[in-house]
Amino acid sequence: MLNRILKYLGIAWMVIIFVFVPIAYTALLFASDAEINMSVTIFFISTVFITSLWNIFKKYREYKVGLQLSKMFLAIYVTIFAFATLYQRAGILYGQEISFSPVDALYFSVVTWTTLGYGDFQPTESLRLLAAFQALLGTFFIPMLIAAVLFSLQLKSQKHSLQKNTNGSKP
Repeated sequence: MLNRILKYLGIAWMVIIFVFVPIAYTALLFASDAEINMSVTIFFISTVFITSLWNIFKKYREYKVGLQLSKMFLAIYVTIFAFATLYQRAGILYGQEISFSPVDALYFSVVTWTTLGYGDFQPTESLRLLAAFQALLGTFFIPMLIAAVLFSLQLKSQKHSLQKNTNGSKP
């Protein structure tokens, strides 16, 4: 009974994290009058990352590489849009002006995530630590994504080889 309850709670949590959170942050980026709490945003970003990594490395026996990768790409999407929403609310520097444009904030978020740093947009004083945190997440997550793909493919290949050897040894 407890296992069933935990299973349903886990499913509900996954729906919240991988359905409602992306929709909410996409909408928040373009709804300039809505308020956003930075602590809640950081909580959801962290939760999406932890859930994605947990799924890839703990549920690898399921060999559902496509599903696991889609969760990780969704984590990237949520992170970029959540940070873009924070940047849009606080404003980012473009030359001597502060831009509150959602498109500029999204562009800055992608550039920060990938650590390209073109320099056309810069974080305001209050956003420097946040931008540095996002750059660290991007630097950490991209290699984890590649490792997860290689790990999953290696396990799938080992399982396939084991099945082939087992089936080949039968008379």
